[in-house]
Amino acid sequence: MMEELKLLLPEIIVSVTAMAILLVWAFSRRDNRWMVVMLVVAANMVAAALNLAAMNDGPLAIFDGQVTVDHFTVFFRFLFLLVTPLVLIMAVDQLEKVPFAGLAAVMLFSATGMMLVVGATDLITILIAVELMSIPVYVLTAFTRTRKRSGEAAVKYFVLGAFATAIFAYGVAWTFGITGSTSLTGIADALAAGTDEAATYFAFGLVLVGLGFKVALVPFHAWTPDAYEGAPTPVTAFMSVGPKLAALALLVRFLGVAFEPLIENVQILLLVLAAATMIGGNLIAVAQTNVKRMLAYSSIAHSGYMLAGIATATSTTSGLVYSGFHTLLFYGVMYTFMNVGAFAVVFLVERRTGSVELSAFKGLARRNLMPALMLAAFMLSLTGVPPLAGFFGKLIIIQALVLADLNWLAVVLVLASVVSAYYYLRVIVHAFMLDEEDEEAAARPSDSIPDSLGTVILVTGVATLALGIFTNWLYQLSVDGVGLAAL
Repeated sequence: MMEELKLLLPEIIVSVTAMAILLVWAFSRRDNRWMVVMLVVAANMVAAALNLAAMNDGPLAIFDGQVTVDHFTVFFRFLFLLVTPLVLIMAVDQLEKVPFAGLAAVMLFSATGMMLVVGATDLITILIAVELMSIPVYVLTAFTRTRKRSGEAAVKYFVLGAFATAIFAYGVAWTFGITGSTSLTGIADALAAGTDEAATYFAFGLVLVGLGFKVALVPFHAWTPDAYEGAPTPVTAFMSVGPKLAALALLVRFLGVAFEPLIENVQILLLVLAAATMIGGNLIAVAQTNVKRMLAYSSIAHSGYMLAGIATATSTTSGLVYSGFHTLLFYGVMYTFMNVGAFAVVFLVERRTGSVELSAFKGLARRNLMPALMLAAFMLSLTGVPPLAGFFGKLIIIQALVLADLNWLAVVLVLASVVSAYYYLRVIVHAFMLDEEDEEAAARPSDSIPDSLGTVILVTGVATLALGIFTNWLYQLSVDGVGLAAL
């Protein structure tokens, strides 16, 4: 028992840290924000070290197979342990009216859920982990409760999320009813032995709807722009990366293990959803003048890119085999840095001007050159311009699609990226080529950049540039992370 608990120490440390922060907040009259940040950073570093140690133990199923700790789990744990402190540092000096200790604790609880989601291999554990991940995000969306738009976004997100969770739970129950097992491997064995085919596909459809909502796939994406716009911008950065990647990782578990016997027909549905998500997200983003809503639809499109990689399968002598799971790990890292960085610059502009409309970005390069340059790097990377990280992320997905003879979807991905260039470059044009209309504002000296926010922008910007140059190690790590034993 103790040996199994050791493998869950990263999740235990993060959740205990969240509870400790709540206790300190309850008994302290001071708003010790930096103390909270230092506590989170220290705890996450310890959790990351223990997580690395777990990688050397190989794939281990613990608690009667309810959780599997393997390279796949370890990889995503690292990502979530990195994202959480980045977002908290972004917010530490900026959200003055928000109880920061509460924000940090709720975010850590959500991160704990994400870490459990990527390792869960039993339906009951999956349901608990998904709720532990999701409910704190609903709370985070409404954290700036003095803003009407924030409360409205949280209510919409919660109501739609409750429906999606109910559908997902029904799909889980239906799957158990068909197979008689809650274990993902047990489900796969039962499906391979033969079951009611129509009922099985219905169960998978319900599960896919629930996960499609978490990932914001078309047509389950309606909550995304309102939630992204209404939430505090650091929270938007967190929810655009963490829950999305956790849900996609869970989808990989379902596809690679539980529903793997259904691959021939399931793949067609996934490819259609990927194409619809890429096209829909990019086309609607073109019409947006609010940059947060634009990035929301952009995030939907990127869900389509990642789903396209996941759905890739190649023919072998034994039939179709999923061959693109590694693209999620590779692209997920790229997406994390360029998306968090983009929202950090948006947050800087929002704090200076009180707006996230395109017009608020006018003259950014003249007033704050470093953030403007980083913004250009993030937008070009999201577009897929070489030699930035986003280019190689998309290149790996296209390569997987071409090797699987899915040339039509590769063409859709390229054309969707071309469309995205319009709205990404439009932000760069406003930042570098247009001057502020307010003459008094234009005459003011350059604004100072808060150290915390500047650090996040710089770190994510350097990572976006570096990952576009040094990619081989990450690619190999991604391939190792999805070995057959890892699933």
